[in-house]
Amino acid sequence: MKRFTLQILGALILALGAAVAAPAVIGTVTATGSFRLNGDTVMANGTLTEGAVIENGLGSLSVRLAGGARLSLSAGSRGKLYSDRILLSKGEALLQRGFGFDVEALGLSIRPESATSTGRIDLMGTKQVRVAALTGSFRVVNALGVLVANVAAGSALAFEPQTPTLAAATHITGTLTQRSGHFLLTDQVTHVTVEVTGQGLQAQVGQIVQVIGTLNTSATPVAGASQVIAATSVQTIGTAAGGAAAGSTGGAAAAGAGGASAGAGIGIGVTAIAIVGGVAAAATLGGLAASGALPGQSSESR
Repeated sequence: MKRFTLQILGALILALGAAVAAPAVIGTVTATGSFRLNGDTVMANGTLTEGAVIENGLGSLSVRLAGGARLSLSAGSRGKLYSDRILLSKGEALLQRGFGFDVEALGLSIRPESATSTGRIDLMGTKQVRVAALTGSFRVVNALGVLVANVAAGSALAFEPQTPTLAAATHITGTLTQRSGHFLLTDQVTHVTVEVTGQGLQAQVGQIVQVIGTLNTSATPVAGASQVIAATSVQTIGTAAGGAAAGSTGGAAAAGAGGASAGAGIGIGVTAIAIVGGVAAAATLGGLAASGALPGQSSESR
């Protein structure tokens, strides 16, 4: 009897150990054809655990996560899934109902700002990623948590992380305002509001300026700003009403091209370019209707 009891106890311990060791299920995946799950070819559907690697085949593929997020991966897309994020390494993902769930690509985190936010994240080659907000808005932050862009509903931005040399500089354009002794600017491309410090700013309040500077990581920004930029160059390119400022013809021309210095070496060949948090950003032509290569893209970025 004692031996029988010990056998039952041993079986229970083994069963409990197996249950504890079993990885937690984070969601399910369904597809119209075959796909690869953790290196194995799977037909139609599968169960997802933390860190699962999915590579879609030629059909459509949908992911339903236990936390509520819904993902659709285009043909040929690949990503590593966790309960709170996907590391997209190839292709395109459509995110729905993803509040609290990030799409990570090229070192950037794309975060929906509400439960109703729906967005399309598209890796364009190995250097650029495009974020299109279909409904709701999205925040894009770099690996250090610095806000790179706010993508509003109905808009799309292309991003390209810069080399360490270029990433050290910030290039932004917008109307300089003043509040309680602090100077603020909301970038026209990324819609990121920053506090600007430097000399001679008072005279340019109310003007559209192009600011080149560096991120001051030791400073705390005033309320309403996400970061402090120590300006090394402030160029007036127009007035807030849209008229050209006196003596600013060259500056206006530079702004129309994203700024000669701002555009050098950036790699995104579109009209208005900003660099925030070490990442170049540009509005894609046609907003959500944009498709194919951006002007000036190399074949590698397509």
